[in-house]
Amino acid sequence: MMSKILKYKNEMFLFILVVITYLIITKIFFSKTTIFYDLNNTYDVLLDTDTGVLFNLNVFAISQDNSKHILFSAIISIFAYPIYLFCTSIANPGTTDFNSAYGFGLICLQIITSAMSITLVFNHIKKIKMQRLTLILLTMIMIFSFPQLFMTLNVERFIYSQFSLIFFIVIANKMKGKNSYLVELAAIPLFGITISNIYLYFFNMIFEFKLKIGKMLKHLITFILMAYICVVSTKSYESFMNLGNVIQYDTKFISGEPILEKIAMIIERLLYSVFYFPGASIKKGLFLQNGEVATIPVILTLLALCFCVLSVIENSEKRVPKLCMGIIIFNLTLHGIVGYNLVNSSIMAINFSFAVIILLAYFTKALRKNEKNMYNIFLSLLLVTIVISNVNGFIEILNIGIKSYPV
Repeated sequence: MMSKILKYKNEMFLFILVVITYLIITKIFFSKTTIFYDLNNTYDVLLDTDTGVLFNLNVFAISQDNSKHILFSAIISIFAYPIYLFCTSIANPGTTDFNSAYGFGLICLQIITSAMSITLVFNHIKKIKMQRLTLILLTMIMIFSFPQLFMTLNVERFIYSQFSLIFFIVIANKMKGKNSYLVELAAIPLFGITISNIYLYFFNMIFEFKLKIGKMLKHLITFILMAYICVVSTKSYESFMNLGNVIQYDTKFISGEPILEKIAMIIERLLYSVFYFPGASIKKGLFLQNGEVATIPVILTLLALCFCVLSVIENSEKRVPKLCMGIIIFNLTLHGIVGYNLVNSSIMAINFSFAVIILLAYFTKALRKNEKNMYNIFLSLLLVTIVISNVNGFIEILNIGIKSYPV
């Protein structure tokens, strides 16, 4: 028993370290502002996220979420409802404010979820033959990247969506070639937390069964039955039936810019935010993207993505790199080519930033010794610029919070 525990000592140490790091950052903000959870009924303040909306509706514990997140409330309330009850019991006017207690509780739940995602990624990439320094740098880049930090501290759905993607990849990779229905079970959170993420289940099914239509249908029917049982048992069918109306409403968020302008926006507003704090400014009290970015981070980001493409080419026989590239391509298509929420697409980077980290890890397999040293220099430069960018960005958020949403 002890030997099994010691086998994962590095993962346990990393998990604790990430939790402590994020708690320290949370404490800095929490003592001065409510900007990450309660915005006094003002919405779309932080980079077009639903911060404040979800908190006021309390979709984490007692309310049904919309059709794009059909099982979100049912899944997350398993953990958030006890937090809600505890905060209700300790709330006392004059001593303990309910909103502050509940906001802190939800952020703690997100910190744990984020730490689990980072730990799962670390557990996978450490199995790839690479220098220890490379492993540390890649892990640090994920910890301090903009999407990971922002979506961990900001009370929203995104960090749970990211975990469902990573968890599915882990299960799909372990069950590869075993014809297991655990993959269908792992796909339920994909479907339930953010319905569009179900694409990853279909990608994996194609990679697993190729043109074996019979097996594909067998697993697909099983998944549909599982999803049906979950929707009915959680009484989420009304939300599901309204999905068409929600999709029709969301078409107004599709950008219609010319293709060359779209390419520039993809780089400046979506890809840049995989690592760096997006260019943003305050307009009418809202902190929104403006597309202004620094040149060196853009170059480093594009280099990293080139390495991701080479990584897939070099590891085309492996399941995880193919799934990761599928994730990147899907998000580039949805938010870039189609243009869904492209104007404020920095918040969508959380759904594929981890895939970039994994592919950067696989890229090391094709490098010679002297090339690995150069690669570590690149990763070090990437990490330093990420920290500088995000420190400046989060200080800006802190200042906005102190001014407009003080404790």
